Amino acid sequence: MSNHNASNKVLLQFYLLVIYVLLQFCWWAYMITNLNKEVHDLKLKIELYTSKAGEDFESAQEALNSKLHKRWLMIAGEGSVFALILGLGIYRTRNTFKKEFELSKQQKNFMLSVTHELKSPIAATRLQIETLIKRQLPEDKQMLMLQQALQETERLDALVEKILLANRIESSAYLIQKQVFDLSALCKHIADHLKLSLLKNHQLNCAIQEKVMFDGDAMAFSSIITNLLDNAAKYAKPQTKIDFILSKDKDNIFLEVKDEGIGITDADASAVFKKFYRAGNEETRHTKGTGLGLYIVNNLVKMHQGSIKILPNTPQGSIFKIQLNSINKV
Repeated sequence: MSNHNASNKVLLQFYLLVIYVLLQFCWWAYMITNLNKEVHDLKLKIELYTSKAGEDFESAQEALNSKLHKRWLMIAGEGSVFALILGLGIYRTRNTFKKEFELSKQQKNFMLSVTHELKSPIAATRLQIETLIKRQLPEDKQMLMLQQALQETERLDALVEKILLANRIESSAYLIQKQVFDLSALCKHIADHLKLSLLKNHQLNCAIQEKVMFDGDAMAFSSIITNLLDNAAKYAKPQTKIDFILSKDKDNIFLEVKDEGIGITDADASAVFKKFYRAGNEETRHTKGTGLGLYIVNNLVKMHQGSIKILPNTPQGSIFKIQLNSINKV
């Protein structure tokens, strides 16, 4: 709330400054126009006193009127250019202000989210280790707690890797290493792994076409698939269905993730691929996340000359659909 009030205060100060500049501009235009009119009238009086005949005065008056008219045109032209440049500057400055405040808000939300995402696995792992140290538990319970601690450690490692990957993408330090690999086998491997962790509370239905080969970066696609399925699990209620589809035709490869979650509004659809963006406010949002997953997915897909789009999943939910060139066209 304080950040929002600070944003409004700065914008109010900016608008007051804009009003002052516009008033000064109007006053300047009035003064210049009035000064030219006074000079014109003085010259007419001088010509009236110095002219020897009426014709001389009339010709001088026409010349002075013509000069006055040209000056007014010059003032109007220069004033219009100045007003255009001023308006463009005001528009660009206002947009910059809004972008900076929005980025600040997103970064604040990101820090709140990351703090929570880091503390949760650390606290859980610590509790499990302390329990193992202080209590003599049966071997089966010990193994269960160790497995849970390992899952929390993997979750922490995935979060750190996601942050590092996003920073490498933003700084253009991430380079894909292309080689032909079996995308079908990779999809099956990741799906089987996530069924035991991220998707253990959901019904994952896989429709993966066999032997879909692709010329790309297998590590990058591991991140793409994991982030899409993770995103579906976050925004879909437990026990709901998530469809994971890989298909291919003559020219294209299609990768789809369908969920039965809350869906994505048209307003959010154009922004969800931005870094740190998450719908709502981190202080009131209940779903976990950092706002980096879809940002990473979108950039990695673009690096492979592919495209990703969001479709509504009737009656509820979302469909993320990736289209890539098949190996025959790469």
